[in-house]
Amino acid sequence: MARIPLLKAAAFVLSGLLLSSPSYAEGDLLDDDLDADGDLFAKDGFDGDDFSTDSILAAQNEPFQLSVEYSLSLNPKASYQRTNHTTDLRLSSERSLGLLGYGEIELKAMQYWPGDVNKPAASPLSKVEIETLIVQYSLAQTSVKLGRYVLSWGEVEGVGVLDLINPAPDVTAGGSGLKPQWLLSGSYYMPAAEVSGFINVDPSVNEVPSITLATKTNKEWGVKYAVTGSGTDWALYLGQLVPNTPVINLATGQASINNYQLVGFSWNKAIDDDLIKVDVAYKTGLQHNLGYTGLVTDKRFDAAIGLELNDGDRQWNMSLTAKHWFNYQASYLTPAVSPVASNQTDWTYNIGVSDNFKNDEFSWSVMHFGTPNGSLKALTATLTWNPADQWQTSVSYAAMQAKANTAFALMDGLQRLTLKAKFSY
Repeated sequence: MARIPLLKAAAFVLSGLLLSSPSYAEGDLLDDDLDADGDLFAKDGFDGDDFSTDSILAAQNEPFQLSVEYSLSLNPKASYQRTNHTTDLRLSSERSLGLLGYGEIELKAMQYWPGDVNKPAASPLSKVEIETLIVQYSLAQTSVKLGRYVLSWGEVEGVGVLDLINPAPDVTAGGSGLKPQWLLSGSYYMPAAEVSGFINVDPSVNEVPSITLATKTNKEWGVKYAVTGSGTDWALYLGQLVPNTPVINLATGQASINNYQLVGFSWNKAIDDDLIKVDVAYKTGLQHNLGYTGLVTDKRFDAAIGLELNDGDRQWNMSLTAKHWFNYQASYLTPAVSPVASNQTDWTYNIGVSDNFKNDEFSWSVMHFGTPNGSLKALTATLTWNPADQWQTSVSYAAMQAKANTAFALMDGLQRLTLKAKFSY
């Protein structure tokens, strides 16, 4: 197994543990900080560059693929109580649609076993859904794609500055990847640039247990202009987006969703085998609690810098993120239990390393995520055994420490031991 997916899995564990926490900080603090945006997260979306003859031929040679993944998560601090116990069955197919088209579908059947304490309250014990559905047509410099899929923005994945289109996973509730959205997107390709855009008429958001969503989600849209140079890429972004997690109104106890506007910029530069990455975004219309009087909107500036360092098969990924409120007031509260005072500027960092050995049969990763002031420290470690292309087994461990009277307080002492086995046919 390659190093990137291993770090991705570690980051998903951390993001899932945070997202499943009952603290539910203001719409972006927990959710977007660990959205699937590190090169800790590989980009799962199907981009225009992926539309190739090789992928079409592979799809024609293997019209159907089947995978079964068994997952069991335990809490070592609670006598190894089962927190997640699922079987994930997927049937997928991809193929060309004439000379100009491409199609892909993945059906997902999820079985929650008795004793799974983190099963979403609204979910039945078993369910079948469309995980991915893509119909894409390309002609000359133009490509159009419709369906349910993951679409990534930005360079520094895992920090929530620009990669905000798809909600991050709740691993403790059985999630293992970014949540696909129903999207219509298109791209126009030029010799050294690309203009792309998307629209989502019915965005989905993360569920807040036992909280009523008081507002409906409006459509979201975005456009991107990207330029590719010699060893350097940059892009401009403009969009109206929906927060991936609702904001709890402390005055009413209800959850609220409000569209916000984003203007952003990303940049990366390759230096030999290494990569420097930068994301910045100016966001307006973000909701925040003004004490217990209700919600107000504010402006925020988000920025992140990331490093990807490669030394043979070993890879290091590091990032530092800052999120600064422009009109911060001392009465800003985050709806943790009990509500705590928010900060004008929030800083987070993560450091990850991965490697493989024995001809890639074994691979490992370690990732640390935290805040410079020590309000949160989180660690994941994963060991994967991949003896054949069809068989993969892994064991991972995640632990967190958090200070009292912070938005992360309820995560203090959280531990997860997860075993997975996946077979593909």
